[in-house]
Amino acid sequence: MAADLAIVGARVRTLDPERPFARAVAVRGGTIVAVGDEVRAACDARTEVIDARGAALIPGLVDSHIHPFWGAEVTRGVDLRGCASPAEALERLAAAEPQRGWLFAWGLDYDVAPTPVEIGEACRGAAVFVQLADLHTALASPRALQLAHVTGDHESVVVDDDGAPTGVLRETAGDLVLRAAPKLRWPQLRARHAEILRELNALGLTGGHMMDGDLSTLEMLRELEGAGDLTMRLRVPFWITPEVTDEQIEHLLTLKDVRGRLWRGGVVKCFADGVIDAGTAWLEAPDTHGESHAPLWPDPERMAAVMARFAVAGFQLATHTIGDAAVRFTLGAYIRAGAAPGVRHRLEHLEAIPDDLVRSIPRAGVVASMQPVHVSSVRADGTGVWNERLGPERAARAFRMRDLLDAGALLTLGSDWPVADADPRRGLAAAQLRDVVPAQRITATEALAGYTTAPALVAGDEWTGRIREGMRADLTGLARDPIDTPAAELPDTPVWLTVVGGRVVHRDDRL
Repeated sequence: MAADLAIVGARVRTLDPERPFARAVAVRGGTIVAVGDEVRAACDARTEVIDARGAALIPGLVDSHIHPFWGAEVTRGVDLRGCASPAEALERLAAAEPQRGWLFAWGLDYDVAPTPVEIGEACRGAAVFVQLADLHTALASPRALQLAHVTGDHESVVVDDDGAPTGVLRETAGDLVLRAAPKLRWPQLRARHAEILRELNALGLTGGHMMDGDLSTLEMLRELEGAGDLTMRLRVPFWITPEVTDEQIEHLLTLKDVRGRLWRGGVVKCFADGVIDAGTAWLEAPDTHGESHAPLWPDPERMAAVMARFAVAGFQLATHTIGDAAVRFTLGAYIRAGAAPGVRHRLEHLEAIPDDLVRSIPRAGVVASMQPVHVSSVRADGTGVWNERLGPERAARAFRMRDLLDAGALLTLGSDWPVADADPRRGLAAAQLRDVVPAQRITATEALAGYTTAPALVAGDEWTGRIREGMRADLTGLARDPIDTPAAELPDTPVWLTVVGGRVVHRDDRL
């Protein structure tokens, strides 16, 4: 049987040590059936042939920490990314038109955030809900607080000296307002999800390890896939919060092997702490404001017990761990819980950790999952909220990718979109061009592995991550080979082709 698709005239970097380079690839039924000189024999007149005209073809790029579905919901309204001052943020908000009395915004940096009162005044008294860039803090205008009946009783609602809510909402407190706000209807959500996936395909992404999910996510995945609108290969977790009940856990345990053609479960995602910028991380010593000294779960031992139940059932554990105390506790919980054969538990973010944890993570066989683009948002001159809260000594231990690799860790890379830019070209560049602790730079080869072979290992998927006969046909076409391209030029290197399971989901013939 002839190949469905052949890509010829390409500079193919296979990441297969037995055949590092080739000029052509043939695909049939979603699987690579020929590489190199054998491609011609695999084709006939029915084969779709794409001439790469000398452009690069690499294994499909995978984002190992991304929120494509949750992100589709929170990135509605005014985009405040890139605002250079509070005045610019207020100007963008004031120019927007509220819908049904509400205005939503996202992507605002802590360093340029106006007050909730200023936001309400600029928007002429509308109910405004602004997600800060890391999605761990929100700003709600006075009208939004009023409509949602928010009081100072919730521990994550920041209050003034009189106990009245200020409009600053940390962690889950934002949900208090969102419950009262207009929601996207299912058809709108479905269309938005399909749109986001296509946008990610256009960046060269063929897959992602999602970091949020629930039972409704499974329903959405089935519907998208049935309609042909699922255009990425996804690993999908269940998001486990402190409120989870034993009955809910028992039900989720029965769904370990849930899957579709392009997606599968078998993962749970927990949060051991919050973020440094909001003072909600879990550090071994408080930050300079006396905050970031407690776990997100009121009873961390219950979190460890819940993790153990899922681990024993064969699930992979992925945990948000930014502070050193969060990393230490979670790593210990993983070791006690154990892991099923072939399963590697994951630590997400690892923003500032000491030497002993750098050594302990690989010794325990635990994956270091990090996001190079996050480093770009930290100021190299030591100013800004993140640096100020940590102090210079701890900030000097920022994002230790180089040290973790040298210690033998499996390092997998992603973006945390919509917290940061999802473009993997930016991620590849940021890993190599660090201004913050430059000694932690990694090589082009190591960065590419973090977006290809490492995600495959982390997911326990032996059929992706390389271009070889018998592998799944997940492929990314770039104008130039990312290994040979100067890192500073990577973000501007065009994506000309994205193939997922043998299906062309993005193509740009303008090269």
